[in-house]
Amino acid sequence: MKFHSTRQRLLATSIICGAMATGWAGAAQAQAAAGEGAELGEIVITGSRIRRDTFSSPSPIQVVTAEAIRESGNTSIGDILLDTPSINPNQNQQTTSGTLFLAGQARADIRGLGATRTLVLMDGRRLPFSDASSPAVDLNTIPSLMIEQVDIVPGGVSAVYGSEAISGVVNFIMKKQQDGLEIDLQGGISQEGDGEELRVGFNWGGKFLDDRLNVLVGGEYASLDKIMQEDRDWAYPGIRRNNAAGVTTQTVIPNSRTNLSPYATFQLVGGNVIGTARAVTLDYRNPTNVVRLSNNCATATVQPNCQDEALIYSGIYNALQGKGTRGVLRTYVDYKITETFKAFVDASYVKVSGYGIFVPAFSNAAGGGTMPVVLRGDNAYLNGGGATAAALRTEWLAAGKTLTQGSTANVGKIWQEFGGRDVKTEREQYRIAGGINGSFETFGRKVNMDSYVQYSRLDGSTISYNVPNIARVQQATDAVLLNGQVVCRDAAARAAGCAPWDLVNGASREAVLWANATSVTDQKITQTVAGLNFATDLFELPAGPVGAAFGFEYRKETSFFEQDALGASGALFFNAIGTREGEYNVKEAYGEVRVPILKGVPFAEELTIEAAGRVSDYSTVGGTDQYRIGLNWSPVKDVRFRLSEATAVRAPNIIELFSPQSRNFTTAATDPCDAAVFRGATAAQQAARRVTCAAAIPGWNSATFQSNFGTGRPSLALLQGGNPDLGPETAHTYQYGVVIQPRWIPNLQISVDFFKYNIDGQISTIPINTLLQQLCYDDATVPYASNQYCAQIRRDPTGNGGSGIVGGVSEVILVNQNVAKVKVEGYDYSIAYGFHTEDLFGKDYGNIALRLDATWMYGFQLQGLPGQAYTQLANSINNGLPEWKANGTIRWSNDKASVTWSTLWIDSMIANSALQPNQLDPYYTGDYWRHDLRVTYKIRDEITMRAGVINVFDRHPPALPETYTGTGIGSSQYDNRGRFFFVGAGMRF
Repeated sequence: MKFHSTRQRLLATSIICGAMATGWAGAAQAQAAAGEGAELGEIVITGSRIRRDTFSSPSPIQVVTAEAIRESGNTSIGDILLDTPSINPNQNQQTTSGTLFLAGQARADIRGLGATRTLVLMDGRRLPFSDASSPAVDLNTIPSLMIEQVDIVPGGVSAVYGSEAISGVVNFIMKKQQDGLEIDLQGGISQEGDGEELRVGFNWGGKFLDDRLNVLVGGEYASLDKIMQEDRDWAYPGIRRNNAAGVTTQTVIPNSRTNLSPYATFQLVGGNVIGTARAVTLDYRNPTNVVRLSNNCATATVQPNCQDEALIYSGIYNALQGKGTRGVLRTYVDYKITETFKAFVDASYVKVSGYGIFVPAFSNAAGGGTMPVVLRGDNAYLNGGGATAAALRTEWLAAGKTLTQGSTANVGKIWQEFGGRDVKTEREQYRIAGGINGSFETFGRKVNMDSYVQYSRLDGSTISYNVPNIARVQQATDAVLLNGQVVCRDAAARAAGCAPWDLVNGASREAVLWANATSVTDQKITQTVAGLNFATDLFELPAGPVGAAFGFEYRKETSFFEQDALGASGALFFNAIGTREGEYNVKEAYGEVRVPILKGVPFAEELTIEAAGRVSDYSTVGGTDQYRIGLNWSPVKDVRFRLSEATAVRAPNIIELFSPQSRNFTTAATDPCDAAVFRGATAAQQAARRVTCAAAIPGWNSATFQSNFGTGRPSLALLQGGNPDLGPETAHTYQYGVVIQPRWIPNLQISVDFFKYNIDGQISTIPINTLLQQLCYDDATVPYASNQYCAQIRRDPTGNGGSGIVGGVSEVILVNQNVAKVKVEGYDYSIAYGFHTEDLFGKDYGNIALRLDATWMYGFQLQGLPGQAYTQLANSINNGLPEWKANGTIRWSNDKASVTWSTLWIDSMIANSALQPNQLDPYYTGDYWRHDLRVTYKIRDEITMRAGVINVFDRHPPALPETYTGTGIGSSQYDNRGRFFFVGAGMRF
């Protein structure tokens, strides 16, 4: 693209960079910003393989430029894209502490439909998955300094690019050439002095052999440090909902302390009846003190207003941001074979290390759970010498217990002696693509050809530290006196080297080492792709040439994941996953055609129709087909309408097909039979639950029953896994839009686009609250004993089956099924305007660029099972999807400097859509605003400095428990680190 004046070039740069990391309503608008004098080169537009200029783009395209990436102040491309209104949080640097295998990853998720439904490409070619446990592309494997631009195309474009493109495509257009050496440095730190970020990168390139050989080499290293919850005054100790018995509306109150002590809490009299339950703890400030807990802290499930100072706040173990490092190297080489053909090689190597930060292993005072531990009355340390043991015996006997083996107390404990259950994840990825592209003449027509073969391989491993051996902990803590020595009661354990654990006075090093363990997983992913693409103009019509593209692709995916034998056995405080592996291949053919109907006539400055189709043959699900049709109509030069309708397919991935069933946990579930939840239910729900809950729970009382899971309580165990009989997901998508570029207001662009997705057969487990509510306890028309969905909810009738509460839930069984339907509707809006100050004020004060992008997604409905009612998830923290999200920027620039102010707005969301408005106060999060300031200054042509402040006013997530700790899906919409400063420099030689 060429500009006829320096002033036009500056204005265009100002508008393009002014978008920063926000959406771009069409690639054409970036060009139009330069004014009428801009010359447009021939470009392949993402969303279509037909070659054309950007003004005829077939669908809305949002563009993030290289300048915007560098000036953003972020070291992760995932966090840059997250400011785009159509992108929703899935996995980024502020969720890495809450995931097991995905630490250090960043993923793209268009419309919040899941990262597996967003296809990520590099130069139109697929990128390999970055994890065998949850297939999707890690954006951190892409060298950000070598990105020319990022094209984001919302909408179903599977007909053009294939499976996974249900919600859209993110295509990284990479640099192919450079003259000389470029070095870029950037560092940042939060206002609190933590969360340090560093990025160092370089690009070097040149042409050789009479310019026939082009070489580009580049790489970067980046690091990110952790942020802990206790280091933020606004986040620690935190807040919670008041869900105590008798409370009909759950208000926000200060966070309670936990009865899971880092030393030990002993539940002398169990249950959740205030005044009856009785417990003592070893004071964390001085563990030699035995403190009897108050009524609110003595219940097995701690009450919302428990504040005994001898107890701790569990937030000391929570991370707001994980840590990690990554290194990326990329080499691109092409060689002109002839004047019209060249061969190329594109190779990259990536090494990523991520660190997930997790609370140490724990045992519940209520009993049950993953690692239940009891103190027996004849325990040697309980009956030993010292003031601590004596004080504990006094409380023991006062509670009516005896000093015998059969008299027990549940132990509530955070096993801090082992250390945090941190997970180190390492991945190495190799990718090499090679091929020939160019053009040739046939039948008087120029044909563009692109052929390539690509091979990728990922090798990864995780080391999960401090995941104790459950049986060994139970054996070591069951210590007795034998022949004058304290030993483990279990003779077999003694023979195996069991070292007794002193729960009263503190564990010995030998006991910790004997019970501690690690778990290791290994994974390997390979991807082989071969593609052949052609594009040409078939013949001429009065309105222009008929463009066509067609091609073929073969792809093979393999995945292998293996857990060490001990971890897979279920013996550790860790998810037992085991080994899973699988592979599939697919052969595909596609075609596109673009037919200009009218041009330059009244009421039809341009009228073009286009169509695309793809057929595929999967080794797993068989044949699939999909299509896309579109219409572009410009009644006058200033207005263009674009319409498209498409079908899209996503074939199940290897994990969904072949993953074995394994244990998982959730904190998102609420028990319909719980007294607090029951009180907020509708009259119809209460009527049904009086029947179903009474059938499920012995002696159930709607006014007093307190479940073992829910807000502020332990997580719920799930049994989840794959299904080899899955079919493909299918989608029908619609997009209707208008682009306005009035000639009488130069450089003004406005676009409005309606979008609609109907997804059928979505691969999913049944939503947990849908299973608990609509399908089971809210349906009294089917007898409880014969309801197949209630059978997936395993109640604990005695309290000894893992839940620790009579009638609690010990496990819920969920497996992958083609059961869900999703309906998504909304609008994308974009307006941009730029001007030269000299044109308005008569003096040159530089250039001003204004931009606003917004997405209004008013509908996101999920149907868990065929025939069931749809659940509205738009505007809900449960799904992390605001109804409105917008990003606005104002940018001033001249030939030396630029100043950009950007504002991100996230609409108020429902705190928990599983509850009624009268059950929560407040029920909404309130609006969230974040403001950023960025400045650049060119010292000379070779050196440019930049600096900025992200989150200028230090806004933190809305003050609700659903978002406050920074570890949930909803909170990753918000900035957890607070005010952040960065400085960087780019140098060219």
